[in-house]
Amino acid sequence: SGWGFSESPLVDGDHLVCTPGAPDALIVALNKSTGDLVWKTDISGVDLGEKGKEGAGYGSLVISNAGGVKQYVQMTGHGLVGVSAKDGKFLWNYNRIANGTANIPTPVVSGDYVFGSTGYKDGGSALLKLEPDGAGIAVTEVYHYSSKELQNHHGGMILVDGKIYLGSGHNNGFPQCVDMLSGELLWGKQRGAGSGSAAIVYGDGNLYFRYEDHTMALVEANPEKYLLKGSFRLDSSNGKSWPHPVIQNGKLYLRDQGELLVYDVRE
Repeated sequence: SGWGFSESPLVDGDHLVCTPGAPDALIVALNKSTGDLVWKTDISGVDLGEKGKEGAGYGSLVISNAGGVKQYVQMTGHGLVGVSAKDGKFLWNYNRIANGTANIPTPVVSGDYVFGSTGYKDGGSALLKLEPDGAGIAVTEVYHYSSKELQNHHGGMILVDGKIYLGSGHNNGFPQCVDMLSGELLWGKQRGAGSGSAAIVYGDGNLYFRYEDHTMALVEANPEKYLLKGSFRLDSSNGKSWPHPVIQNGKLYLRDQGELLVYDVRE
């Protein structure tokens, strides 16, 4: 792919975990100090389903303890996958929301649940419940939405107090709020302050929407209604404004290709 490897590697204790995407090394753990291989996930002979395609996706690994098993959950080319954090053993997968173009958003995990979403016409969104099943994990689909109903193309999803906030729609960042456990669409999707896909981050009760067209918007993390609190245009414009925003110590960091913009957002 022209985008290369797009994940953020996960550092967990002494290990650095990442997703090469190979059949004999879908996910690997390395010693973070030496780079030595600790374990790898071999999915040779595992049927990950017909939807999507081989290899890694574009999301990043997250840690889950669903079903009482510490595991790494990832969005791959064939959809959601969970592997044991202890030895990399393949535990489970879910193929229904995989699309054949690019599976991008990082999954959202909470307790025994995993929420995943992808874009394009053949993607979609789903909530899964993971439960112990002998030495493995059993997966139950709690609900599913087609890509027409609910999808995060890219830019990510934020879980706040049991509610998922996202920019929904293909090549769109239409603000939307979903109750994670019930799947109820609480508000949205509706046009936001900017256009194109939106990358989002959360801080102090607010969501920071960074739109593809270089608009930044401040949206209250309010499950009752969409409430825009303000917006502005970035001070640079270098192609599509896609990189995820970061907030640290009251400052908002925005990479724009070769430039880094920093805004004081304490007030």
